[in-house]
Amino acid sequence: MQTNLTHNFATEQMSVWSPDDHHIAFVSDRDGPPQIYLMNADGSNVIRLTFDGAVDLLPTWSPDGTRLAFQTNRDGDDEVYVMNADGSNPVNLTNNPSTDGFPAWSPRGDKIAFRSGRDGNAEIYVMNVDGSGQTNLTHNPAEEYYSAWSPTGNRVAFVSDRDGNFEIYVMKPDGSLQTRVSTDAAFDADPTWAITLTR
Repeated sequence: MQTNLTHNFATEQMSVWSPDDHHIAFVSDRDGPPQIYLMNADGSNVIRLTFDGAVDLLPTWSPDGTRLAFQTNRDGDDEVYVMNADGSNPVNLTNNPSTDGFPAWSPRGDKIAFRSGRDGNAEIYVMNVDGSGQTNLTHNPAEEYYSAWSPTGNRVAFVSDRDGNFEIYVMKPDGSLQTRVSTDAAFDADPTWAITLTR
């Protein structure tokens, strides 16, 4: 059954479940520019996590549920930040004058994939969770976006227009074995991996 959790006239979007399924982080413009909020899984106890005059988007949880990575333009350009799950201690991880965003936390918790335009076009990068070791994985003159880690962390899905239109590709976490997995004339985007649940 579909249930309205936010009951607000503002735009609420980009919701993501916490790893323990007890909380949902989301983006809302209820107080002005889009900011990141947190609520219980039933929609109660809404808490605002970010308090800046910029635009904060695309929250993604660390696997242990203690931190959130997100995209923000509070420094004048889009950067990837990380903060504690209560909104404290926000830290700029990318620190680059180009556009950095679309963070995706690895299931092992040791890496964050992100999109960057620092090489002249959008590429998929990976870095350590402290911002060190920022590495271009795709190295392609086309545009790459929307990275998504497989549940085991041994593959990264992403979107590229290298073959003429946007299709979904997968690669190993070191950027090797880049393989196209969708083949149609439509715009393919936002890949996500299936998770097999065992009871």
